[in-house]
Amino acid sequence: MTPYVLDTSALLALFDQEEGALQVLEIVRNARGQGQPGVYLPFMSSMEFEYVALRRFGNPRAEEALRMIRAWPVERCESHPEWASRAARIKVRGGLSTADAWNAALALMLEAELVHKDPEFDQVPGLKHCRLPYKKP
Repeated sequence: MTPYVLDTSALLALFDQEEGALQVLEIVRNARGQGQPGVYLPFMSSMEFEYVALRRFGNPRAEEALRMIRAWPVERCESHPEWASRAARIKVRGGLSTADAWNAALALMLEAELVHKDPEFDQVPGLKHCRLPYKKP
């Protein structure tokens, strides 16, 4: 079975109760379940979610959301040199934010599906997607 990497857009879909929220919740609930694929939370998704949550929700609600995420049975991934190099090679092609380049690189390294809402990821060769519904702003 294929593992999953959670992009910031997947976290926001869940907390904003957007279309696709139930799909993200199901992936998280099944994390590390018997016979289930691993679920990975990149440091960039964590940081970006915290930033957006603080801006949107204010400190008390953001802290509550962060406590919930920290309780999830997912693998938290911190930076290392190989990952940084892979992210840089993706970023140099253009079209992705720095956070998206990091998340795409991790998914490629783990041969995982990136759970996201962003059409910009279509340009990353070899990237597996678990695309959530996206509505243009």
